[in-house]
Amino acid sequence: MPDSLPLLARQPIFNTQMKVVAYELLCRSSHINRADFSNGDAASSQVLLNAFTELSINKVVGKHRAFINFTRNLLQSPPPFDRNQLVVEVLEGQKVDGAMLHALKVLREHNYTIALDDFILTPETEHLIPYADIIKLDVLQLSTNDVLLHIQYLKPLGVQLLAEKVETYEMLEFCKSAGFDLFQGYFLARPQIISGRKMSDNKQSVLQLLAALQDLDVPVETIEKMLARDAVLSFKLLRLVNSAAFGLARKVDSLKQAIMLLGLIKIKNWVNILAMSNLGDKPHELSVSALTRARMCELIAIAGEGKTRADGYFTVGLLSTLDAFMDVPLTALLDSISLSKHINDAILSHTGSEGKVLKITTHYEKGEWEKIDWDYLEEKGINAEQLAQIYMDTLTWVDKTVNDLGLGEKNK
Repeated sequence: MPDSLPLLARQPIFNTQMKVVAYELLCRSSHINRADFSNGDAASSQVLLNAFTELSINKVVGKHRAFINFTRNLLQSPPPFDRNQLVVEVLEGQKVDGAMLHALKVLREHNYTIALDDFILTPETEHLIPYADIIKLDVLQLSTNDVLLHIQYLKPLGVQLLAEKVETYEMLEFCKSAGFDLFQGYFLARPQIISGRKMSDNKQSVLQLLAALQDLDVPVETIEKMLARDAVLSFKLLRLVNSAAFGLARKVDSLKQAIMLLGLIKIKNWVNILAMSNLGDKPHELSVSALTRARMCELIAIAGEGKTRADGYFTVGLLSTLDAFMDVPLTALLDSISLSKHINDAILSHTGSEGKVLKITTHYEKGEWEKIDWDYLEEKGINAEQLAQIYMDTLTWVDKTVNDLGLGEKNK
């Protein structure tokens, strides 16, 4: 294993059908001084690449492609990765000269896929285009007119165009209509709020189920009856409970048995996941993101507080994504399901231990290493390398859970 795991996060890249085709990997060394977080990407790129000569890249991206930032030096000595899976992402702002162009020519001859990051057309950067398979445009940095001018120039050249920093669904729709092929950004985590649109019956019923599950006094029999009314939900829950992930000694044949064996809190969490993932108008990756956030919150809590005190953290992480599933502001949604005050405040205001952990997790998933509350983690006995390991463990767990739950089935 490498001496120190890097702080590593992944950001999905979607095609026009909103299916994930790749992940960009974001990283920093886990042992650098905090004051150095703002340094350039050269060291962190090297750390990431060194780590993946030891770690399996499949653990992080599965069968998808991995976009990895390459500095000038790395272009000249690429790592021994599967070139069908690796996308060499040429960092912006580097000097374009004969040495760089020669390195790109060699990479092309060896069948590497090359992407140009944060591309802006200039007489200098124009020389890079013949070596590129994918060109990334920062749609936050460029004006609408500049975006359209770039597309008009680049589209006939046969490269794939990737819109990065897509923050809202409105921007996503613009980018689709403008002719982009690929999309990257945090739009998936945002609600798609359209004024005057009524919530669908499916979403209403899911919300009613979530509200009932948050009632601390709800009898087990009531939950059993509610679940029994949804045959698909009941089937998926029983399949999950009987999967290897739970490792139960005997087969569970009824919902009541599942509730009694696993406990109400755990069952509620799994029903929350299944109910939210059953909303058919959302990309599969949103369920993956929700599970990732929930599990990472839980694992941080287990590492810092112990297993017996970690129950509420999974719920906080999961329900913090509810607005993206329902396309309704989070404040209105949480009011409608009557959460306890400390859970509600943790999600909306990031207060209390659950709120602090949620905030750390959301910064981590965006690669905002400098915004993470390292002092809080230190108090809990968690260092940067342990946090990186928690994230790796989270990805492994999510991948297995998604398969056990059959969450990808509707997208196949």
